[in-house]
Amino acid sequence: METTRIRGANVLLPSDDETPVASWPHTNPLEEERVANADFRSVDLSSHRLVDVTIDRCRFRTSRLMGVSLVRVSLRDVLFEGCQFDYATWAQVRVVGDVAFVGCSFREAAFEGCDLRKAVFDDCAFGVDLQDTSLAGADLRESDLSGLSGLSSLRGAKVTAMQLRQLNEVMVRDLDLTVAEAPL
Repeated sequence: METTRIRGANVLLPSDDETPVASWPHTNPLEEERVANADFRSVDLSSHRLVDVTIDRCRFRTSRLMGVSLVRVSLRDVLFEGCQFDYATWAQVRVVGDVAFVGCSFREAAFEGCDLRKAVFDDCAFGVDLQDTSLAGADLRESDLSGLSGLSSLRGAKVTAMQLRQLNEVMVRDLDLTVAEAPL
């Protein structure tokens, strides 16, 4: 067993004796199942639907999760590296253990009612519409937040001073502000 540390997350990875999996071995949709102790490499979950699924001690490398629908999915000790979540919908997804996303893309994705507290997003590209989602304690440093909407979901998240410029633009968009020059 190996544990990898990514910022504040200590993710327990699948057993070393597990053979990497190159294709998703589960049905679509996958409902009320537990996916555990697997190292997925370049799997394609595009347009799959996972409902009431627990993902535990898994690693996903360079996998396509474009248009994936995650409903009431629980994540514990999961590492996503170089994965595409573009056009994905997440509803009531919960992080219940250490989870990290490294170099992932979330363009035109939607998160609704998710609890992603303390997740780590390292060098990710966000184009996410956040609705009633908690990212308190989440580490978003080094990620591109410019395409994000739903600024209030970031309450309590960790960002850098450089990201504040991106968040200013998000605030202007979210609040539909008109920025005008001061009268002389």
